[in-house]
Amino acid sequence: MSKKPKNICGERLRIARLRKKMQQIDVTVTLEDYDITLNQTAIGKIERGERNIFDFELLAFLKFLEVAVE
Repeated sequence: MSKKPKNICGERLRIARLRKKMQQIDVTVTLEDYDITLNQTAIGKIERGERNIFDFELLAFLKFLEVAVE
């Protein structure tokens, strides 16, 4: 039995991160500018759909990755 992903945007965030030529550590540092603390493990879990992403986290991702919700 396979696990259902906890979020559906993780893969899209990974693609956007790679498009910006950012590593996961770059994301953790950038999120600090938004008063959000996530380590590389949490970023990886979000990207794999294994961790929920909160709305305020998603908004920060969208801003610095320069992508729309759609």
